[in-house]
Amino acid sequence: MLLPVIALGLLVRAIGLNGGLWIDEIYSLIRSFREPLGTIATTYWGDNHHPLYAILAHVSRSLLGESPWVIRLPAMLFGVATIPALYALGLAVGNRREALLASLLLAVSYHHVWFSQNARGYSAIAFFATVALWLLIRMSRAPDAKWWQLYALVAALGAYTHLTMILIVVGHAIGYVVWIGVAAPREQRRSALRTGAMAFSLAAVVTLLLYAPMLSEVREYFATRQSGLRGLSTPSWALGEAVRGLVSGFGAGIVVVGAIIVATGAVVGVAGVVSFVRSNRLLILGLTGATAVTVLGAAVARGTMYPRFFFFAIAPALLIVVRGGFVVVQFLWSRSVGPSGRGGERLATGAVGLVIVASAISLQYNMRYPKQDFGGAMGFVDENRAPSDHVVSTGLEADPYRMLYGRDWANVKTLSQLDSVRSLGGRTWVLWTFPRYLQDLAPEVAALLRDQCPSPRVFKGTVGDGDVLVCNLPPQRPGVSTTGASLLPFAP
Repeated sequence: MLLPVIALGLLVRAIGLNGGLWIDEIYSLIRSFREPLGTIATTYWGDNHHPLYAILAHVSRSLLGESPWVIRLPAMLFGVATIPALYALGLAVGNRREALLASLLLAVSYHHVWFSQNARGYSAIAFFATVALWLLIRMSRAPDAKWWQLYALVAALGAYTHLTMILIVVGHAIGYVVWIGVAAPREQRRSALRTGAMAFSLAAVVTLLLYAPMLSEVREYFATRQSGLRGLSTPSWALGEAVRGLVSGFGAGIVVVGAIIVATGAVVGVAGVVSFVRSNRLLILGLTGATAVTVLGAAVARGTMYPRFFFFAIAPALLIVVRGGFVVVQFLWSRSVGPSGRGGERLATGAVGLVIVASAISLQYNMRYPKQDFGGAMGFVDENRAPSDHVVSTGLEADPYRMLYGRDWANVKTLSQLDSVRSLGGRTWVLWTFPRYLQDLAPEVAALLRDQCPSPRVFKGTVGDGDVLVCNLPPQRPGVSTTGASLLPFAP
């Protein structure tokens, strides 16, 4: 039964895989994937550099070209591989029915499909974190050396993909120690502690060896380079954005539907947590430990936080939701009908099945739009600009039109730069995205665009706040201030 689920997961991740790249993918392509392998393995230029993913994307690009689907291929494969990994985890902590339903839910999960089509290391992190949690549970049950050795290898590969895996492993270690103290049989505690010490120590050693060629650059980056988005990407913003993303994804863009599903999922999730605390405490301790340490580590390291930092938890979280669904439905069944287990099980299976169908329907939103439609906006401007018109972009430090498409359009960061272009005559076409970041990077430009472009042309994308916006401004007349300039109606 698992093979059709894997095939379905592969199919839905292949649809739209060649859609337009978003800005972080473009930046990674330019800075990492195009570099020689030696440079990828020895240089750490920033936290957008995911070394293992960059190596795989470089190899894929070298063999198959530079189409979007090619550089996203490793992400898709890691995404598909997480489906059987979740099934194995489900069998380790529950029954076959729950494992299969959770795997099917993951196969059609909007958010997991989205990240499986994202040319960065997050689907790999979800895979490695899921396998690591399964291995943590296996090594808690058997002293066989292969389990802690495999855990160390998986943890190190995850860390080589993205440094947040280090926080996940620290969280696993804390959860494991707590489990030894509160749940492990007394006669096994010493051997379990020794097994854990070997697993986590070896993981640290292998991680250091992988990062050795760039270790000084990693240390320098996190010690001296404060994020420019420190005041924007705050924990409160990350929480709000996570809720918005969940509502949008599960509701296929319909807020009310998504809100109902997310609210119901939260209640069901609590029931699942309580059930697993009773039946397999290490699953919950490992997952909550990893989440808590990631929150603390992200806040301390660079002071920024993004919902994607917690994407590693998606597979076990869905397993918890499925368990919670069975618990809640069977509880309600027993209260209303009586202790008839088979009927309650069938009803619970049907309820989870409806959630899976709703999740599959939500995929249409992901299939309808690219992550960011830079190409569509660029094509629109090319089609409608006059020979005397000028084109500028703004709001992004990394300019996709220049880096990926080779355009010589100016990237303006100040109002005076924009005014100098407008003074050349003809209309000035402005392309921008992420209005929230534009407000921080170029507040005067943001204010002008709000004032003079109240209804820009919108090219929708699935990245949060990542719609690409297009507007044209009239020439800047001598002697007239920018804020007092007349407006041209938005028209080609």
